[in-house]
Formats: sequence, C-alpha cells, structure tokens
Amino acid sequence: MGLEIERKFLVHHDLLPPLSAGEKIIQGYLSEKPMVRFRIINYNLIITVKQYFSGGRRFELETPAKKVTEEEIAKIQELAISPPIIKIRHKIKDELGLIWELDIYEGPNKGLVTVDIELPTEDYPINFPAWVDREHEITENEHYNNLNLSRKPYSSWA
Repeated sequence: MGLEIERKFLVHHDLLPPLSAGEKIIQGYLSEKPMVRFRIINYNLIITVKQYFSGGRRFELETPAKKVTEEEIAKIQELAISPPIIKIRHKIKDELGLIWELDIYEGPNKGLVTVDIELPTEDYPINFPAWVDREHEITENEHYNNLNLSRKPYSSWA
C-alpha cells in the first residue's frame, strides 16, 4: 500500500533562499471521496487517488504521467469539481537528503507560500531550515488543503 507521511508548514518569505526556476503545476480535483486529483506539469497529466489519515499519513496511488494536448487539458479542467489551482513548485534538498517542496501559489491564491516535507517515519526528526515557520504547521488545517483552496482561495480570506 502506498502510505505517505507528509507534514506541511507556512514559510518566512523574507528568509527564503534564492530559488531556481520551479515547475508550474495546474492542479484540480475530479472527486472528493475518494479524493481523485489531477496535475498537469509540462503537458503531462498525472492522476492521483488519496485517502487521508491522522498525523499527516495518507494512502496515495498515482498513475504514470501521460502526455496531453491543449484540448485534453481544457477538458479535464472543465470536469473538475472546483476551479483548478496554479502553483510553482520548487524542490529544495536539505543536508539530510530530504526534499522540501515549496509551493508559491498564483491566481486567486497569490501570496500564499507553503512547504511540504515527506518523512520516512512519523517520528523522524526534522532539521528545520530557518525559512520554514515551524510554529505554523498546517498539516491538518483544512483551510490549506488544496481542494479547499480551490473552493475558497487565499485571496478571499479575511
């Protein structure tokens, strides 16, 4: 079973390291339960099925990437249950070899920057870079769930 352990945090924008070019991701949802997500990265479509558990654990099954056309991209976005989100993802490797995935959101979620880290075990010690706001873990905060961000974008928060 594809079980993942992932934690998510806000970041200190002013402490971010210089970033190289990131990857543009268009992300939408075809179903909420089970959660069926699509991502389009450089004309590659990836479908993912997820089930969430507590503590940042989740079941995740992902299809191999498939090249798609502009027409197919438009159609899958039309099928989404809410407007897709757009984000630029930067991958930052730490000194322990773990990858921090920094997402800079665009469109209605502009201004939001989050970071995820996938861990080998739930109790794995994390070496936090200075730019990670360790006091603001959002792993289980539903407001920051990407499906919820597509329904109630960051720009609409009070």
